[in-house]
Amino acid sequence: MPAKHDYELTIDLNSLNHLGIGLYSNIPAVVSEVVANSWDADASRVDIAIDRAAGVIRIKDDGWGMTQEEINEKYLKVGYNKRGKEPAVTPKRRHVMGRKGIGKLALFSIAETIEVQSSKRNPSTGTVQKRGCVLRARDIKAAIKAGRSTYHPKALRPAMVTVAKGTLIVLRGLYKSIDTTERFLRRRLARRFSVIGSEYGFSVSVNGKPISVEDRDYFPKIEYVWTIGKGSEKYADYCENARRKNHISGTVNRAKGYEVTGWVGTFDEQKSIEAGNNSVVILAWGKLIHEDILKDIKEGGIFTKYLIGEIRADFLDFDAQSDIATTDRQSLKETDPRFIALRTFVQGEVLRVIQNNWRNWRNEEAEKKALENPKIKAWFEQLTPDNKKYARILFGKIESFPIEDPEYKRDLYRHGILAFESLALRENLDALNELDGTESFGKLTAIFTSMDELEAMHYWQITKTRVEVLKTFERILPSARERVLQEHIFNHLWLMDPSWERASTDERIEQAVVSEWKKLDAKLSTAEKRGRIDIRYRTAVGKHIIIELKRYARKVTATELVDQIRKYKGALEKCLRKVYPDRPIEIEVICILGDRPEPRDDDSGNRKMLEAVKARYITYDQLIQQTRDSYRDYLAKEKEISRIQELIESL
Repeated sequence: MPAKHDYELTIDLNSLNHLGIGLYSNIPAVVSEVVANSWDADASRVDIAIDRAAGVIRIKDDGWGMTQEEINEKYLKVGYNKRGKEPAVTPKRRHVMGRKGIGKLALFSIAETIEVQSSKRNPSTGTVQKRGCVLRARDIKAAIKAGRSTYHPKALRPAMVTVAKGTLIVLRGLYKSIDTTERFLRRRLARRFSVIGSEYGFSVSVNGKPISVEDRDYFPKIEYVWTIGKGSEKYADYCENARRKNHISGTVNRAKGYEVTGWVGTFDEQKSIEAGNNSVVILAWGKLIHEDILKDIKEGGIFTKYLIGEIRADFLDFDAQSDIATTDRQSLKETDPRFIALRTFVQGEVLRVIQNNWRNWRNEEAEKKALENPKIKAWFEQLTPDNKKYARILFGKIESFPIEDPEYKRDLYRHGILAFESLALRENLDALNELDGTESFGKLTAIFTSMDELEAMHYWQITKTRVEVLKTFERILPSARERVLQEHIFNHLWLMDPSWERASTDERIEQAVVSEWKKLDAKLSTAEKRGRIDIRYRTAVGKHIIIELKRYARKVTATELVDQIRKYKGALEKCLRKVYPDRPIEIEVICILGDRPEPRDDDSGNRKMLEAVKARYITYDQLIQQTRDSYRDYLAKEKEISRIQELIESL
């Protein structure tokens, strides 16, 4: 009679929900588990067929295959300890990738139905056993809901097993679209395994096309490459366009036998980096086990934004040691001493060398690129030898920033040279060395802010000149003001709006407008001609601007202004439609008057009349007062915040 036990450990079928169903999130990660099983089964080829129309994925290998007993004991047994019950090295001298026996459950995260077919030849008798079964997620969930601890897949009759050798996995009822899976899957599998290809006797194809190292699709874009450890030189050959190469020792811990191999490279440009590519993956026994070790390293240098690589660290998965992988098999336990040793090595040895090399190589090439501009070259050549050294650092920093817009890069050069000159004056060019990392944009802004003091100084001089012009307006008699304004207003629209500083004209339109307005001038009365000083056309901030100056003593009604405005707007619109028939037309009219238009007691009504034709008026006195106040405020504020301005004012 069996002994009675006080306690009993049981495993609920519900654990499948946590170990497989819903565990993975993408098709490549799931298919990788099947490919890894094929490697462990000594398969020489794996054929993956994607049927978009039927929504089916078939994965077939020519490995050992499985008998009915092996399907039950190995494939269907959750948590089968492959390393403990089978040799860790196969007859083909491959180290197995599988370990926990739960990877197969990942299939349920992408498919409703899993069909397993397998054929295995008995070496003694020569007979072939064909077996198979069908697993359905909904049936497993029903068993879980019913509280059962076992699930019985539907058996396939031997005649239904079509695979002649090895194993076939058929995935149906996919939860995810496979419209773009073929190319994506080929690339991702190429990046998740380092043992695919004739060199390893392991061919993997997708829809009949074998996966090759070219499918990784990043080697041609590598600018600099560092090979790591023994036998890694081949990776430098893959990077056929790499301009610089270096080698780094792969010894992590000699006493414990911790060695790594692989490579790390940097892309030539930010635009070469696809989403998810800026990573350094970790592999063990040729299979990805950690998606990106860069995320575990606190390194903010700009060079890290260009990195990509593969490091194979088999010591993370030695047979005699505990499993270091997390449940989803996509990352490692960060607190494990082996992972800490690898992370320390990558940060302290690999990235340190890469950072120094990358900075120096980039500075050299950035100097060549920067000096292609004659103006930058002329500026550079007048520097002292010591300052040229810092200028090379500046060029390297600018060229290293992950930006693609050429205009923005030109702005960086403009401000960068201003920053350089400011730092040189303060004998603080060493500050350029601090620009390293994504936070460098903040540091750079800080330097450029102090650099803005130089620009503020120049702008202050301009403002000071403008204030002097305004003081001249104040000194002259009212009757002479319009003459002074006539000389300046059309070339200095800043008097009416500081944002119109860079007003411009289109000569074609200007000529056409002058011609049209001459026709209108011929129709003006003698009084109208005497009352007007001049009328001009300008463009600024996307607007077409008509400015009419009336004599200081001239009295004018709002109705007269509206009539004239309509005439001139009509003439301008006529010209604009001829030159730019497809562009939207926005015209603003400004009348500068000696006094408010008549009737003076209905100023609100007068302004509304002008607004109706998109016009406004301003008096000479108002113009002078608001402009003086505007720049006086600017000078007052600059006095508070600009050390340079204070210095200038003290001279």
